[in-house]
Amino acid sequence: MMKRNLIAISAIFALLQLANLTEILSYLSRPMVTGTAGLFGIEAFNRGTDIVLGSIVLPWTQDCSGVNTLIILWGVTLWANRHETPNLQLFTKMLACIPAALVANMLRIFTLAGYRYIFYPAWESDELHYFFGFLWLIPFLFFFIDDFRRMNRARWVEIIHLCLVLALIAPVIFSPGGNLVALSSLFLLAHTKFSDLADYKVRYLYALWLTMALIIAWSNMESLWIAWLLLSPRLAPWKLIFSWSGILILSGTVSVLAMHPEWQVMVGIALAYRVFLIIRGTQIESEQKMGFPGNTELSFLALLGLAPFSFSALIGLTHPVEMPPSDVMARQITLNSYQLNLTGQPTDIRLYWYGSYGDGRHHSLASCMRFRGIELEAVPGRHDLLTSGEMWMKDFYIHEGKLLKNYSDYLVASFSPFSSPGVHIILDAPANSMSAEYFSKMSDELVNRIYKSHNINNMLAINH
Repeated sequence: MMKRNLIAISAIFALLQLANLTEILSYLSRPMVTGTAGLFGIEAFNRGTDIVLGSIVLPWTQDCSGVNTLIILWGVTLWANRHETPNLQLFTKMLACIPAALVANMLRIFTLAGYRYIFYPAWESDELHYFFGFLWLIPFLFFFIDDFRRMNRARWVEIIHLCLVLALIAPVIFSPGGNLVALSSLFLLAHTKFSDLADYKVRYLYALWLTMALIIAWSNMESLWIAWLLLSPRLAPWKLIFSWSGILILSGTVSVLAMHPEWQVMVGIALAYRVFLIIRGTQIESEQKMGFPGNTELSFLALLGLAPFSFSALIGLTHPVEMPPSDVMARQITLNSYQLNLTGQPTDIRLYWYGSYGDGRHHSLASCMRFRGIELEAVPGRHDLLTSGEMWMKDFYIHEGKLLKNYSDYLVASFSPFSSPGVHIILDAPANSMSAEYFSKMSDELVNRIYKSHNINNMLAINH
């Protein structure tokens, strides 16, 4: 049984690597959205970087392509049919997931646009994207699970739990350490099973789980949500997690740890050890009996399952918005984002200031651009400098009075509970207008000027 689970999880991991299908799916998704809107009399325009639906402008990111929805549908289909020998029917289902993902994604976009129009038209959070996507995913599950009418409640909890974890994994797969996060998460998922526990244990574990969710949400420590979901009291493989290898594998689901090469080696050893035990047949399966959730527990699970998508917005700490220095020319682009212009700044170099959105941590530069359909690579010999082939790009972070020059330092600094998300500064320039060395040197000089001016402004504000 465990070997079948391992094979299914390996296949899901391989499918996660297809997240670069963004452009292909966007080519299909954009006309679907604008065409469907037109049928209902809504003016719709595809402007490439965004979609205009009536008075609402929706930035077009990787999420909008439907690739995350497709990956989740593929993963659930493989998982639900892992006991069966692969056949033509399974292959047909996998193909059918593509149009289903496109339709579900279109409904998600319309729901998001409606939400913005009615409640908060200025912007939307990443969590809201994932939440609406998850809601529209559920109806389509019935088409890809043959025995859904005969499925007991426990199995439905397992399926929904899988969807929730995949919904969090898919967006980070290409972030630093993303592959390790995916591998660790999927390996633990392979061991999940809704189990029977003593009543006193259930009450204690649920209380602890809820407390953890509140702390994560309050402190805006988003990188812990995957680990938190995997520690669901009834589903967590406790025997594995309480072993040295299980602890390391669980730590591999936390992006701030998974991005470090040393940690990747340790988690990799733990994963290899557990896989070896499975292949050798020496891993001891849990002896816990299958459990069945009651109505109260199901309601509680449904509420807590939404925690990664809603709790931070509801109870997260609010940090002061950090504006660009007052002595710097700043042109507002979107909410809390500005293009800056300093005296003596080379005309070919653009400088951007990105404040926080909903107190969430900033993504890496590579991740930010990937959401916009642009793939960046490190310049050979210059790991702090990225290029798309046409542009040089470099980023910095200002966090609680310190200037940080790489994403690793930023994640470590902002990982502490209740930490401010800080400011993300991005610079770019055409690659044909200057050398990489010149761009890097000027970027350092410009950011140091911004940093000094920012600190002076903060000191003046404190004194007043």
